[in-house]
Amino acid sequence: MFDYLARTMAAYENGQEKYEQATRAMTPGAELDRFVALLPGPPGAPVLDAGCAFGRDTALLAERGLDVLGGDLSPSFVARARELHPGLAFEQLDVCALRLPDASYAGVWCQATLLHLRDEHIALALGEFARVLVPGGAVFVSFKEGEGTEELVESFSSDGTRFFNYQSVAGVRTLLAAAGFTVLAVERENELARYGPGHRDLTWLHAFAVKAGGAAPAEPRGQAPASSSGSLRMSSNTTVPGPASRPAGVTPPA
Repeated sequence: MFDYLARTMAAYENGQEKYEQATRAMTPGAELDRFVALLPGPPGAPVLDAGCAFGRDTALLAERGLDVLGGDLSPSFVARARELHPGLAFEQLDVCALRLPDASYAGVWCQATLLHLRDEHIALALGEFARVLVPGGAVFVSFKEGEGTEELVESFSSDGTRFFNYQSVAGVRTLLAAAGFTVLAVERENELARYGPGHRDLTWLHAFAVKAGGAAPAEPRGQAPASSSGSLRMSSNTTVPGPASRPAGVTPPA
């Protein structure tokens, strides 16, 4: 574990219950369905939930007929996930050094995890995702929109200090492309608009991509589908752009 992550990990180890209560109902149903539709190979192909926390999305992937492994760096989260979902597999895993074979997974789902890493370590994690994916394998990653990094107490889901690395649409595209992924879409969605009162007025970036070498993805080009809640999803162009700089003036969420 990198030194700058010590306080972030302590926040999760000591505040697992608050995080679970805050995020339990924030289910990404539309994104999960879209991710599953991108998976290559036969139904039930293995997938990895990287940064699974208490196993919410791991269970939702299993409900969709997938053979899924949940992994998290936090021992407390892994223990809680096993308690909540005794029929599923969970392991303590570091996204920057996965102890998994090459080309062994059809997809990697990574919700709100890489946002705690510096860019060079996000690149390491994405490289590990590419390594464990089969050709044509799908990846989903999400970040908070903004600029720069900071350590703060973001009290919605934790009372401890955590490290955050904010991203732009262009920045996410660049990170994924540098790891060898074909970027299908990076979409912007406001949390408050989607989940309603009691949530934060901040924008999430949801990215879908595939590893090179497989069959052409069936993902439709153009406007992204609406979320299951009916809130407006703002999509960037789904073709892969040329190099772009990070836009300035985006205020990080409080």
